Amino acid sequence: MAQQSAIKAQVQQWWDELERLARILGQVGPDEVCCGGLSQRQCAILRTLVAQEGARISNLAASSCISPSAMTRVLEKLEARKLVERVRGTLADGRAASVKITAAGRQVRQQLDELMRERTRTIIATIPAKQRGQVLAALKLLNDVIASSGCCGLNTPVELVTITESHNR
Repeated sequence: MAQQSAIKAQVQQWWDELERLARILGQVGPDEVCCGGLSQRQCAILRTLVAQEGARISNLAASSCISPSAMTRVLEKLEARKLVERVRGTLADGRAASVKITAAGRQVRQQLDELMRERTRTIIATIPAKQRGQVLAALKLLNDVIASSGCCGLNTPVELVTITESHNR
């Protein structure tokens, strides 16, 4: 009974800290530094497009972990701002649209990247130098764990038995 109570307390502490992290990360994203009215998702997709220019919408959606219809809605908003351009029928099947980032989109993305680099430098500077490696390793581990659980896995209820078993390993 005491062990289950301790596990519940530990889960609550993790939950509280993960929620706090999500709130904090929402504050240090592109919206905070400028963003010119773009959402965080739009900014992230601009960044993805720099790396995957000419990709199909379905491939961009998969790499961004959103549905193709959600990707289309985001691209419509970016296209209205002349930051991206959808090119229809350019791929082998003649039907699929690919997406290009425009010169204006590249410029916005570069500005956001520089602002985020500056914000990152500020964050790093506040972490004691001797702990920076540990913090980075912990962030990498956390990202890997979250990524490997899949989008729906994060919302699946976890049994206490499972937590207890993994705690005893």
